[in-house]
Amino acid sequence: MNIKKTGLAALLALAVLTSMAVPAVAQSGAELADKEVTVDGETESVYLEVTNTSGDALNYTVYGIADGLSTEVDSGTISATTNDTTRQTFAVNATEYDSYRVVVTEDASDSDSESAESIEIGTTVNQVDGGGGAFAGVGGGGLINPTNGLIAVVVLAVSYLAGLWDPVKERLGA
Repeated sequence: MNIKKTGLAALLALAVLTSMAVPAVAQSGAELADKEVTVDGETESVYLEVTNTSGDALNYTVYGIADGLSTEVDSGTISATTNDTTRQTFAVNATEYDSYRVVVTEDASDSDSESAESIEIGTTVNQVDGGGGAFAGVGGGGLINPTNGLIAVVVLAVSYLAGLWDPVKERLGA
């Protein structure tokens, strides 16, 4: 009699565990994209860009990876209508993580399937510090810098020697 009760209890436990595991698996739809990008002190953000999604919104999960261990840092949904592109950016903590991994899946909780014409995952980098637009100065990489100054002097000298300034000199009375 004890064997029958033990067997029945084991079958009941197996049925309960199986019924609990199936919905968790069903929630993680088909994987549409999975990419890892490395980050450093120059990296400003990680981005996810989707174009022309069909069906409902796509699910995404972002993981920060440090020393081979991954930690979920963000998750949500993203979609783009016909002839449209949507971009989601995620702040980067390069001191805590060596890379980030972005996984995009369809929503398996409904009966339809989602897709996208294109899914792009990448990074944006910080611009050179000390900027200030076109006139950023020596360190900013703007319009006025030593290299461009040297080029301007050479162009002026060559144009003067070629006689392109003669009409100007005549007009000034030189």
